Amino acid sequence: MRSNAALLALLALPLAACGDDSRPSSACTVGDDRTCGAGLVCERIEGEDEPGCFAPLVVRGRVFDLDSNGGIAAARVDAEEAGGRPVGDVATTASDGTFALRLPSVRKDGSGTPVGQTIKLGAAARDYAPFPGGLRVALPIDTAKAEKAADGAWVVSGGATSIGLDPLPESMRGLATISGRVEQPRGDNSYGTVVTASDVSSRTITGRADARGAYVLFNVPADSWTIHAYRRGLNYHGDRVTVERDDVTVDLKLANATTATLTGSVSIVSGSGATSVVVALESDFDDELARGTLVPGLRAPKPGVAPNVTGAFQIEGIPDGHYVVLAAFENDGLVRDPDPDIAGTQIQRILVLNGEVETSPAFKVTSAVKMVGPGAGDAVEAISGTPTFRWEAYPSAKSYLLELFDTYGRQVWTTTVSNTSAAYDGVETLESGLPYQWRVTAFGNASNPISLTEDLRGVFQLAP
Repeated sequence: MRSNAALLALLALPLAACGDDSRPSSACTVGDDRTCGAGLVCERIEGEDEPGCFAPLVVRGRVFDLDSNGGIAAARVDAEEAGGRPVGDVATTASDGTFALRLPSVRKDGSGTPVGQTIKLGAAARDYAPFPGGLRVALPIDTAKAEKAADGAWVVSGGATSIGLDPLPESMRGLATISGRVEQPRGDNSYGTVVTASDVSSRTITGRADARGAYVLFNVPADSWTIHAYRRGLNYHGDRVTVERDDVTVDLKLANATTATLTGSVSIVSGSGATSVVVALESDFDDELARGTLVPGLRAPKPGVAPNVTGAFQIEGIPDGHYVVLAAFENDGLVRDPDPDIAGTQIQRILVLNGEVETSPAFKVTSAVKMVGPGAGDAVEAISGTPTFRWEAYPSAKSYLLELFDTYGRQVWTTTVSNTSAAYDGVETLESGLPYQWRVTAFGNASNPISLTEDLRGVFQLAP
């Protein structure tokens, strides 16, 4: 992984050799940017066999203190797509909190225009609560909004690329970090390996390794911690370490152990179409919010393939560990049936030990509450005036809970209604130019949740 400063310097270079987003005369090698000219990257072209050299796609933003608005230095920023797969390496913020995170991207044609994808950003830093976390959710970012910058790069900026972090209480500041490297197979520069530290009280601190295998876990209290790493197709030896006041280094080695194959099934009880299934760590999973850290690559169908699960599914390469298996997280018109009183809707947990998994989870998914607007599509919708939120009536629904989150993932308003619309009447003035996201949960006769809107929809911003 290049340092943030090095990446910024790289992007400032003139685009040589291949011109302004033009294809080279001979094919380059995807993953080896040395086969392109200075400042260019080798990436695939939609519908074509040969890749090309193009200006990089970069997310540029800032990590800052929510209380003081001051930039936060040395924060780590990463991106992931809807299914939890890491997108791009890990970036480290400069002294003013700014960062540049390069994203790999398929290009539409020889002009180099990036094919849009939906991503979410996360950030962590010393003395700050990580983002996202708790009620704070990461809003989706559409890379199709990338624009050419003066230095030639395709740049995504503004809105949710500004990440505000909450300062930790005074008593939790100045704590140690655990850092190190996870061993990678020879010649492998994949990023996104999940690293966790857990203590006996089930506290868990989570981070992601970069392309060199380097990781950092921030704000580790004095205690004994067990360190684990998770990545599709690989097992790692765990390690134990005692943390006092000083920072600690722990390197994790590959284990010569077999990974497991999970089989299960999905039943679509209402609606039509297909869905996907992903695997999250149990150690930091929040049952109430149904959120947790997704392990890269553990998805059916495989990452990069559109949701196609309608019945039986299979996920290969699961390392030993405790997991939660989740269905219907992506924009596929379906959601996990949230009704806790119906069999097959409960959150599914599995244990993988010595390359074996005993259970075969079965899911019930249902049609999502369909949004009318704003933000019913995949992209951020610009609106004017006070927003009125509208959705289609859901069968058997008697009431709806509407929640509104700001660009920093904080809940700024909530209301319960019996009809299918609600005008914003919150105390907080909504700011123009910043993205917001709204979500709806439908409740049935017994006041039980029966459906909800999809995680990645409902994003809008007020026009200046």
